[in-house]
Amino acid sequence: MNIGLEKYRYYTELMRNNDLFSEISHDALDQLLEIASAQYWPKKTCILDPTHTLYTFYIILSGKVKGYVFDDKHDRPLTLFLLTQNDVFDVFTLINGEVRDIRYETLCDTEVLSIPMYKLHEWIQQNQDVYKALLKYTTDKMRQMENYISNLIMEDTSIRLARLLYNHVNPSSRQVEVLSGLTHDELGALIGTTRTMIGRHIQAFKEEGILRTERREIEITNLALLQQKISLNT
Repeated sequence: MNIGLEKYRYYTELMRNNDLFSEISHDALDQLLEIASAQYWPKKTCILDPTHTLYTFYIILSGKVKGYVFDDKHDRPLTLFLLTQNDVFDVFTLINGEVRDIRYETLCDTEVLSIPMYKLHEWIQQNQDVYKALLKYTTDKMRQMENYISNLIMEDTSIRLARLLYNHVNPSSRQVEVLSGLTHDELGALIGTTRTMIGRHIQAFKEEGILRTERREIEITNLALLQQKISLNT
């Protein structure tokens, strides 16, 4: 990475705040940044070829990226997960060399570090302490995916939306920053439903005093009521 001192400090600080790389040595971080390149992806940038992750590994510095599959039965995309700052993809391909049939799309302007997969493998061989952090990250993501699939099968759409909001709300601000700016179509894709159903549920939550919205920003006004809605259905 051929960058100036100010940019170097910027990327170093961001990486130090990422649990995957926070414990590595200064020299190891320098080596990682040397093989990385910064990329800026506008909103709606797509990676439609799943094999792309065989060759390139991405670290998200800012922004939001959705991973999705296409639901042929209902003729619509189904979002499997959201990736935000400090997330990476695809860690499963990094570990086992297999491609997952997942497409990616940015939901807002996004900055990433791009690293050739073969160079990252070489770097990891020289810095094997990072394996522990990678394993924890992978385990956490697998657990989230299992919970997501279970909820998709067992819960109605109202409860799925409530759980989505509860899992992503900032307890301090009561804002749901991760979901800010998303359309009802995009929210619907996150829980396997339509924008019409999302609109109905959000309106109902407003009337119940659970949340309020303004310009695609969601604020939880009564966290206890939101939690109660989930608890009554578990």
